[in-house]
Amino acid sequence: SSPEHTAARPLLQRSVAMKLLTAALAASCVTAIPQFTSYKRRVQELAEQLDVKGPSQTKADDPTLFWFTSPLDHFDRQVDTTFQQRSYQNATFFDGTGPVFICVGGEGPALDATVLTTSVHCADMVELAPKVGALMVAVEHRYYGESIPVSGHRGTENLRWLSSQQALGDLANFHQQLVANYSLTDANKWVSFGGSYPGMMSGFFRLKYPNLVHASVSSSSPWEAQLDMPEYQDIVGESLAITSVGGSDSCKATVVDGHATIGDMITTAEGRASLVQTFNFCSEDALATQATAGEWAGSGVIEVPSQENDPACQTMWGEDPGCDIGSICEIMDATDGDDVAKLAAVSAAQHKGNCIGGWTEAHIGKAEALLKAHVEKLGSRGASDALSWPYQTCTEWGFYQTCEIGSACPFVQGYNNLSSSVAMCESLFGIDADAVSAQIDASNAYYGGSKPAGSRILFPNGNVDPWHGLGVLEAPRDSEPVMMIDGASHHFWTHIESEITQPEVQAAKEAIQKQVVDWLSEEN
Repeated sequence: SSPEHTAARPLLQRSVAMKLLTAALAASCVTAIPQFTSYKRRVQELAEQLDVKGPSQTKADDPTLFWFTSPLDHFDRQVDTTFQQRSYQNATFFDGTGPVFICVGGEGPALDATVLTTSVHCADMVELAPKVGALMVAVEHRYYGESIPVSGHRGTENLRWLSSQQALGDLANFHQQLVANYSLTDANKWVSFGGSYPGMMSGFFRLKYPNLVHASVSSSSPWEAQLDMPEYQDIVGESLAITSVGGSDSCKATVVDGHATIGDMITTAEGRASLVQTFNFCSEDALATQATAGEWAGSGVIEVPSQENDPACQTMWGEDPGCDIGSICEIMDATDGDDVAKLAAVSAAQHKGNCIGGWTEAHIGKAEALLKAHVEKLGSRGASDALSWPYQTCTEWGFYQTCEIGSACPFVQGYNNLSSSVAMCESLFGIDADAVSAQIDASNAYYGGSKPAGSRILFPNGNVDPWHGLGVLEAPRDSEPVMMIDGASHHFWTHIESEITQPEVQAAKEAIQKQVVDWLSEEN
């Protein structure tokens, strides 16, 4: 039976802590990653990263850095508090007549000067800018990086001004200030760019402020807010069979069947003890209960990197085997033994032969205590932005990537369930399940979900990327075209050209840039 019905409340709370710690780590990953999955690889380091993670440090002599003043509340004029927000600006190619390209920030890596040169945020924009003489700018999202308001409020009360609507107000405010600073006119057409949540924000900027933004590229953006997101893990399973990235039907079957066997094993103490040995856990106390073992296996006993899959991870970056779908399948094909042995071989490669830390009851309790302590720091100087994205999932988006019984999730089903994800919102932020659902409905009503009523918004997605499950996949109208890119992971076309080895992804970047140029020729 599903542990959703049998697990004790303390284990449910520990699940909450683990999911939040995963979300905290997401902010430090290479791409913008709004995810609540795959925490089993980094459990031991999650608490350490959350403990030390603070605002990024800006170089004081950075000539591209510009701070601007934003109202804390764009909608309540009785709140006259302001805060300083970070932007980057590069006018190298701009002679006063070209367009303005704006890279929209979000929950991913904190912005720095590389955002307008070599970062993964908006290289599609950066590489097009010299060809059209664009002024390039990037704006950091409120409550991320160094753009964190400090108020007299503490704890989650300080997050009350964190929302996409307020962040759009910041972009409109920045627009007004930049126009004044550079003496811009209507002839300087604005185009917004972004990937993942910043891709959503890029599209929202055009949708809600069409008088300010001429066009938008909304890459890998899940516009359809949704409480339960089984699509994510379903697509992870599908990606294992995509041949263009080295997958196969047999590779997928091995992962699915191996996890089914592990699902049976974790129901007994003997089975769990065997898994501790087979997968080389550091502590014999790991996986002590069925619920804890289910938390480990429910998001996969191996990391299937569909979201950040890079077929060149070994040849270009020198990473170890198991860093992409193709090498995962190769390891399993070359390993003798049953499906569980094949999964253990992948796990060993991904952990570089080291033992797997964490997954003891003591470690989980320590992680939860650290997280609770961090909540109390919100609103003070030096507080981390690690809880900003989890808060937004509770107040706007949902996006809880479950592995429910009866779904197409390739992992052990029934443990990574919706109830623990929603319980996180009440445990940390005091937001109950009904309020979460209501806010998700409000977001879809406000932005249009997967059928936004806008124009000149481009929606590129990759078929390997699990986030395309909630993306805009059918063009709402001719002026809102879509793209599906074979073999592409999460907005990989926004990476610099030298990092892209897949011809399909490079062709997609060129098609995106052509669409932007075509739109620039259209009248406002």
